[in-house]
Amino acid sequence: MRQVLCYGDSNTWGYRPETDGRLMWEERYPGLLSQKLGPGYRVTENGLCGRTTCFDSASEPFVNGLKEAEVCAAVNAPVDIAVIMLGTNDCKEQYGADVEAIALGIGQVADVFERAGAGIILAAPPVLADLEKSPFYNEFGTGAEEKSRKLAACYESLALRRGWRYLNAEKVTSAGEYDKIHLDKEGHRRLAEAVYQMIARKEERDE
Repeated sequence: MRQVLCYGDSNTWGYRPETDGRLMWEERYPGLLSQKLGPGYRVTENGLCGRTTCFDSASEPFVNGLKEAEVCAAVNAPVDIAVIMLGTNDCKEQYGADVEAIALGIGQVADVFERAGAGIILAAPPVLADLEKSPFYNEFGTGAEEKSRKLAACYESLALRRGWRYLNAEKVTSAGEYDKIHLDKEGHRRLAEAVYQMIARKEERDE
């Protein structure tokens, strides 16, 4: 059985901003991916609200994705494929990170899973836009949207250099209208389909 790990933030966790709750497993992209891949795969989700690539928060524990990756890789071993989608929270004003620092951080996270034997799918998260209409605007600040728009090119360049598969989530889905950050049910469905197609095409080529 092939093991697929989805490692990310609140969009992997399935945060539902309208209710401050969580989408059901069968509505979240890892759950939908599991259905699509079928019985030959085991899909594990490891998403955490507020998770960054490599930054510690003064107010939220355990959000440093690099620190948590080592444990995650060990707990879920062996991992055949790691789908990593992080970077949205790094755009928050409190971290003062530029896009190069964010790309460096996600590269370090991917390195952890690659050293553990996983093939990497590096996903650039959906772009932040119209944040002034979001209830979370004060958390992100004025520079977050510009950083978010630049992440895809940095991630794609990194993936090409390292030989990782790359997915620009913005090409297949977008943040929901409610808060301009989190995927709605349709967004999760579209993301799951895109990841499924990447995995399925690779498996076909390897046969």
